[in-house]
Amino acid sequence: ELKSHGIQDIFVFCTRGELSKYRVPNLLDLYHQYGIITHHHPIPHGGTPDVASCCEIMEELAICLKNNRKTLIHCYGGLGRSCLVAACLLLYLSDTVSPQQAIDSLRDLRGSGAIQTIKQYNYLHEFREKQAAYLSSRDSRSRSVSR
Repeated sequence: ELKSHGIQDIFVFCTRGELSKYRVPNLLDLYHQYGIITHHHPIPHGGTPDVASCCEIMEELAICLKNNRKTLIHCYGGLGRSCLVAACLLLYLSDTVSPQQAIDSLRDLRGSGAIQTIKQYNYLHEFREKQAAYLSSRDSRSRSVSR
């Protein structure tokens, strides 16, 4: 079904434990067998990624978009982790979008359950600040290593 829709890349935020619990322990392998590039970034249900993982996800998603790759993101229910990542992507791609605008956009598309926990809500409101601090730290580390 995904291939018939032209999906080329898929970002999966379920943990391996969840995949087993929901009786799809080989889901990542199946995507691979069908020629779909699989990006597995497990995030606990109701949780948030650490800033380094989130920046990595944003960079990978930006590459997919830049290369016009048809990309799907999913977690289990499609409201918490997936919407969190989608909202972070909106903030990552546009300096003019506010965290609340990103949340409202996702809720317009996915319903009022999008962004499920206070932790996820707060994460979005702190995303740019944490991202900037992480990137600054990463850049200073790479400069000191290259000297």
